[in-house]
Amino acid sequence: MLIGVYSWKSGWIVLNESKTVLTILIEIAAIILVMDLLMYIFHYLAHHPFIYKILHRKHHEHISTNFLSLFVLHPFETLGFGLMMIFVFMLHEFSVFSITIYLFINLIWGTIGHLNREFFPKWTEQLFLGTTKFHNQHHLNEQKNFGFYTSIWDRMFGTYKASVISEALDRGHPLN
Repeated sequence: MLIGVYSWKSGWIVLNESKTVLTILIEIAAIILVMDLLMYIFHYLAHHPFIYKILHRKHHEHISTNFLSLFVLHPFETLGFGLMMIFVFMLHEFSVFSITIYLFINLIWGTIGHLNREFFPKWTEQLFLGTTKFHNQHHLNEQKNFGFYTSIWDRMFGTYKASVISEALDRGHPLN
């Protein structure tokens, strides 16, 4: 956050408040897709054996996602994610509203993805959304489903695995 504020005060991140609702929606979609691609790449690289051992292994000690597993991250993972956001925000003069809404979506999506309950109906998997089942599948098979908001990049790069978790999630029951 401090690096982001410094970048904004230094003029590297420029915010624009005069946007239409349509422009804000387009910017939010753009931020989500670009961040999803960058997080896919970052997450995929975090599974390289050398990096995994140092940075990401602790996160995967949680075989089943839960409210705590979202926060079990090495400080460098958190810093890397923050620097990715700063990089994206430097690419374009995004609206303050677009960035604020994106940050809210990011918080909600990460939380939902680790709550150990499915909140989305089955048909949303056809929309390429990174649902709770999608992310839980990654914790069960660490070489699949690296995406965060969507499954687009996993499908595109051949790392997608459809959910085979029991229908208990569809009924709102915990995974474990």
